[in-house]
Amino acid sequence: MKRPRAIDRAYIFEYDVGQWAFGTIQVLQCRETGALKSCKTVPKSILGRSSAHMFPNLKKLEQLQHPHVSTINTLEDEHCLYIISEFTEGGDVQDWMERLEEAQCQLQEKTCATYVRQLILGLTHCHALGIYHRDLRPGNLTLTSKLPDAQVKVSDFGLAPVLDPDNAILHRLTPSRYTAPEIRTSSSPITSGAPDMWSVGAIAHRLLVGRAPSEVKGAPTLLERMTGSRSEDPWLERSSAAKDFVQCLLPTDPNQRLSAVNALQHPWLKSHAPVSLWRRDNKSMQDIQFKTLCYMLSVLMIPVLVPHRDWEQLRVAFRRSDHDGDGFVLSHDAMRVIRQRCFLKEAVAAALAIADVGKTDVLDLCTTSVADLIAREFFAAGPTAAPLAGPFTASDLAPRMIKKFFETFGKQQKVVTLAGISSKLRTATARDVEQYCGVQYSVILDGLPEDCNLDEKILQAHLGKHAGRGTPLGVGHSEIVEAPPWLMPFGASIISLFQGCQIGAAHRSSSPHSLTIC
Repeated sequence: MKRPRAIDRAYIFEYDVGQWAFGTIQVLQCRETGALKSCKTVPKSILGRSSAHMFPNLKKLEQLQHPHVSTINTLEDEHCLYIISEFTEGGDVQDWMERLEEAQCQLQEKTCATYVRQLILGLTHCHALGIYHRDLRPGNLTLTSKLPDAQVKVSDFGLAPVLDPDNAILHRLTPSRYTAPEIRTSSSPITSGAPDMWSVGAIAHRLLVGRAPSEVKGAPTLLERMTGSRSEDPWLERSSAAKDFVQCLLPTDPNQRLSAVNALQHPWLKSHAPVSLWRRDNKSMQDIQFKTLCYMLSVLMIPVLVPHRDWEQLRVAFRRSDHDGDGFVLSHDAMRVIRQRCFLKEAVAAALAIADVGKTDVLDLCTTSVADLIAREFFAAGPTAAPLAGPFTASDLAPRMIKKFFETFGKQQKVVTLAGISSKLRTATARDVEQYCGVQYSVILDGLPEDCNLDEKILQAHLGKHAGRGTPLGVGHSEIVEAPPWLMPFGASIISLFQGCQIGAAHRSSSPHSLTIC
């Protein structure tokens, strides 16, 4: 079969994959780099109207750059549009779930929360740019590898609204179980992220209980199929926080659903998908620990180092940038707010990167205040008021902040007391930080010994053990879980499960996504 010249100049055909809503899918190899790519071919004949305006809109989508969004490149010829995207070795979440169900295994709740959190991080970025997906489903969530630290990347972002703006093609197809109710019945263009958030809720529902919310009520869940018994409550094995999260995304009224920004703040994601994201490499874990330490030290020093009128100006500027009044701003808005107070752009950018411990690109007032303090007090000027040259990293900043903390609370001494810290926190700034930032200084200090001097070792141990507690960074007394198992089999490991079924000796590869049966 003759290949299109638009493709053949840059790519070598590898194999056909199958169909998608707008055409066919192939895997190609880049002639220049040898890297595999996914190619989605869209015949112009199915688009129903002139496609001349579509190609420029598709080219705009090439500008999307985010760790959890697949990048695309678009080509066209007389007959077709070609959408070239990343080829991910880990497959997609749909394939992974089907393999687990065949093995009568389900994802651990922390894994579900991590997948969902990474999905929402991608949505937050795109929604802020006015770009919506409209066709989210588990098959759109690709995995970067088959290794335990595989990241989720959302594919096809923005394609459906461009190729099918009035939902005409979607209405001719069997509706996806993950498509929002208003999309199934309306021909109006997408103007908000609410339909995507319904899809997130439906995906989370499937990950957690084994079926989408729109599936037949009487269909057995994964747990019921595995145990052979029926339960009236499919959420029996899941946390109440997980159920509440899903319920907050599935109201029929789009205005009642959580936005992507607010979904990131839900207790289920903050407690079950902590900022560690289960990174196994020591470098990533150490970076998170240093950032968290810098965040907590900043929260403690703001009431002493930032005059009340100064902090009030920051609060007012933040409120003006919070256009929808939800208590959060995007990182570039926070950058603009702090740049009005600190002119060294590199210092502000580095401070924001440290303060945003979870890499959400969405900041509340507390995180913005932390970044403001770090930028102005530690990065903007050195001892002679000359701009610092760096390095602007959390590991380099932490020792300087600890030194400053003891200078501030210990009067140049290397030890402080709990009473001394508490007395210095009785400021107007501290009062307003607690009122407007969700900070509880008594909770942060709870557990520190009252009858002895506190040195650097005791302070770091306390802040590390209760990372984020008493601030928006933490939820209750949840702890960061390091490298939990990726699967939650019922009564046995996945290997013993196969052995118990007399299938043969099972050998697990280094990847949790791979299982070889001998």
